[in-house]
Amino acid sequence: MQKTNFILFFVICLILSGCNSKSDQIKRNQKSSFNSNWKFIQKDVDGAEQIEFNDTSWRTLNLPHDWSIEGEYNENNPMAGQCGYLPAGFGWYRKTISVPESWKGQYVEIAFDGVFMNSTVWANGKKLGNRPYGWISFSYDISEIVQNSKKITFAVRVDNDKQPSARWYTGSGIYAHTWINVKNKNHISRDGIFVRTEENNIFVDTDLTSIDEQAKKGVLITSVIDKNGKIVATAENNLMSSEDLIVKTNLTLNDPKLWSTNSPYLYTLKSELKINKEIVDIVETKFGVRDIKWIAESGMWLNGENIKLQGVCNHQDAGALGAAVPDKILRFRIQQLKNMGVNAIRTAHNPQTPIFYDICDELGMLVMDEIFDGWKKKATNDYGAHFFDDWWKQDLTDWIKRDRNHPSIVIYSVGNETGGAIGKNLVEACNNLDPTRPVTSGHSGSEYMNVLGVNGSSEKKGYLENLEKNQKGKVFIGTENTHTWQVRGYYRTKTWFRDGFPNKNQRPYAIPDLTEKEVFKHDWIEELDRKNRKQIFNSSYDNATVRVSSRLNIAQLRDIPAYAGSFRWTGYDYIGEASYVHGGWPFKAFMGGAIDLANFEKDLYFLYQSQWTTKPMVHILPHWTHPKVDLGTEIPVWVYSNCDEVELFFNDTSLGKMKPAKAWDKMQCQWLVKWQPGTLKAVGYKNSKVVSEEIIRTANAPSKIKLSIDGEPLEETKNDIVQVRVTTTDDTDEFYPYGENRTYFNVIGAGKIKALDNGSPVDVEQHVGPNHRKAFYGLTRAYIESSDESGAINLLASCILGEKKQVTSNKVSIDTKIINLRGTKINPKIEIFYTTNGDVPTLNSKRYKSSFEIAPETTVKALIVVDGNSVQILEEKFGKKEGFTWNKNTGNNNQIGEQAEEATITKGRVLTNGKNFKGKGYVSLDKKAGASVAWYQENDGGAGEVDLYIRYSSKIKDASGTFIKVIVNDKVIKEKLFLSNTDNWGSFWSKVKVPIQINRGANTIKLETLENKGLFIDEIIFK
Repeated sequence: MQKTNFILFFVICLILSGCNSKSDQIKRNQKSSFNSNWKFIQKDVDGAEQIEFNDTSWRTLNLPHDWSIEGEYNENNPMAGQCGYLPAGFGWYRKTISVPESWKGQYVEIAFDGVFMNSTVWANGKKLGNRPYGWISFSYDISEIVQNSKKITFAVRVDNDKQPSARWYTGSGIYAHTWINVKNKNHISRDGIFVRTEENNIFVDTDLTSIDEQAKKGVLITSVIDKNGKIVATAENNLMSSEDLIVKTNLTLNDPKLWSTNSPYLYTLKSELKINKEIVDIVETKFGVRDIKWIAESGMWLNGENIKLQGVCNHQDAGALGAAVPDKILRFRIQQLKNMGVNAIRTAHNPQTPIFYDICDELGMLVMDEIFDGWKKKATNDYGAHFFDDWWKQDLTDWIKRDRNHPSIVIYSVGNETGGAIGKNLVEACNNLDPTRPVTSGHSGSEYMNVLGVNGSSEKKGYLENLEKNQKGKVFIGTENTHTWQVRGYYRTKTWFRDGFPNKNQRPYAIPDLTEKEVFKHDWIEELDRKNRKQIFNSSYDNATVRVSSRLNIAQLRDIPAYAGSFRWTGYDYIGEASYVHGGWPFKAFMGGAIDLANFEKDLYFLYQSQWTTKPMVHILPHWTHPKVDLGTEIPVWVYSNCDEVELFFNDTSLGKMKPAKAWDKMQCQWLVKWQPGTLKAVGYKNSKVVSEEIIRTANAPSKIKLSIDGEPLEETKNDIVQVRVTTTDDTDEFYPYGENRTYFNVIGAGKIKALDNGSPVDVEQHVGPNHRKAFYGLTRAYIESSDESGAINLLASCILGEKKQVTSNKVSIDTKIINLRGTKINPKIEIFYTTNGDVPTLNSKRYKSSFEIAPETTVKALIVVDGNSVQILEEKFGKKEGFTWNKNTGNNNQIGEQAEEATITKGRVLTNGKNFKGKGYVSLDKKAGASVAWYQENDGGAGEVDLYIRYSSKIKDASGTFIKVIVNDKVIKEKLFLSNTDNWGSFWSKVKVPIQINRGANTIKLETLENKGLFIDEIIFK
């Protein structure tokens, strides 16, 4: 019986080996993830590229990886405010593998989807190459090394030391996927497929590599496969007839299914290279059939339908996850934007990782694919400053070839707020590599662009009113329109303009105040504790802006036919650009998003949803918990809705019905409701039927937490990730909107804490490492990662809850919750012991049973015991100096200057012993000619003339004043500007005005002394 089975098994093997000779060959043509088990060290080391280098002490990790986001925020980190105050520097990665026999005689390459920045790669000590640009994908041929080696040691050196290397947070390291690609020597080239469609016609160019004379007798088989796996078109091309190893194929589809934002149907193009009757390479390429036309008078037409680009700009980073965004979180964010009504994303200001475009293809998200920020220096050590001239052509070519098959990409952008004749070359290169898509830029080299893209200037009053004149026959897109800022959960009824109102340079549209006097008093800091006047939170009503409200921008896009698209700045808050607008440390992030750093939606999200989506919705703002607002004070209650009519109830009494209007200032339904605790309910009607409802209630003091999952749950895989939301509530489970208590986390089972966040732009605690995070306006985020493919994962979260400043209550509660993330949910015995005298609690401390009262200035500590094991020590302080403030701040809306103490100082120092200066100090320039102070100034409003006001102080003996030189963008604007004496040094200040010309984008303004007399400089202001 055993002999019979053996013979049968042998015969089956022979049959299978014959049948699978083709599949065995193709099996060697594989793309394999190369992410796991890299060695890493965060410093520069000599000789780490050598095989024998000892890396046993290095950390072992999986890619993608961003070492900067793992570090500590520090005001003195060289990344500074531009890049978010995180550590940069050098990093090395190493990995040693055994070479499989199946790789011998093949073409083998190592590929990187993204490394920031200045990467150099070695294999067995041989330098493969370097790529300075941090936002490009690249690969290296290692076939010869594979052929001659049993093992290969790869080493990657990443140099992100010179800072700032951009104008926003970049991350550091191998932040995207890595791959090993194994192919036949004769194969289809990397990014060698170019597929485009026209009606039902498919045109394909296929670039082949290493085709010898014998191989030229081969055949290329090109097939189109639908979603069901059915071949719907096929063609064969003899290689002998191809020129320059590029095979051109035409196919026709009968009644093709079209790709669109609502129905993103994807076909698969299967390219098979057949030589000597054997398939030696297969490449599958996803693509979509769609027809796009651009018309100056009406914008973009997709499959015969006029489509407005309802867009946002986005950077690469995702808050606590940095630049190494897990695929699952990236998909969540793109779908989140889709749910908001967004149909287009601008990749500001660099390409994103390849998976981003795959997801956009699948979800039906249009993309403006952008390659560069500047064509010259915009940050001191950015790509434009050091590498652009030598590398732009290579990087642009690799970028276009990588991305041009994605149906989601409808337009390219080659720059942002930059300029120069090189723009013509960039556009020509794009048009040659891909003639199917137009090229634009964000306010750069407009005369060269196929499509006119304008950033902040397009927001100015008068621009869109004269659009036909301004667009000069070209399709027009507002590439950064609009700019508004808001902090989730923060409200002000008085309108705020970044540069003041009115401002002749910015030409803002008027936005009326919601109330005569400011209603709200809660703030993040006392007025006197601000380091400068820029350090304010912005209102979540749509009333904090540079030039135009989000509502007016929505109406303009909707109503102006030639307004092809608008990309608001931004979809998400992002790390960096913290100094320019927000005054710097402890501000670490830019607050322009409709969604915050931790993927929590702001009220603005629902404004867009009400205007850009059709699924019935209502959303009430603000919340209805206002302990420091006087009873009877009228509070503007807004409801965003896409319903026909909205009715608002207070304590079950109708306050009347309203219809959301098309006019920008009537998009929201507004009721002035006299403040008293209670319940607000908004009801949305369509065709007189209730279709949507939202209820919010006044919350008591915080006493509980609630755990939930945003997005998809954990799967039975290793290194999967899940987003846990922690919500602060009162004793009735009502959301408490001021929650700022700290939650402590413990993962029980096969998982670990990946990172923690809360969406705050001023919380500079470390994201990676700690197991606790304070809430920000009632919400906390925990990213939990699976450490094994299987096994139960539960998360324990614990919190000491109470009002930090004891505004209405001196009660403290301690709450623990467990959420099951995978497998079996646990139900352990949990005991809590606590102290109120500062002592560390033990099993002998007081057992927690219910809420308790505390005296002012008390520190509460708690011990959490699970099934007899001590697992957490909690701590929370309560007192007058704790937490956010409840005092009335002025909300000063005067224009805020650029502070001298935050500029680059040469031959000078910062002083703080004067009077009446702005900010946290002023600069004393030495009594030497050539002393200077220089500011970096970002101009998002377009080039033009502005008035520069210099605030200074001097009292020079035996002279009536002193002379300085004014230099703008390395050009002398004023050779000798006289500054007359003030009444004394450092207490009395004067202003002098100088007309200057500023460029769009990056500008440097420098004041330099001409005499040995000294000078105090306080700030400069642009008007």
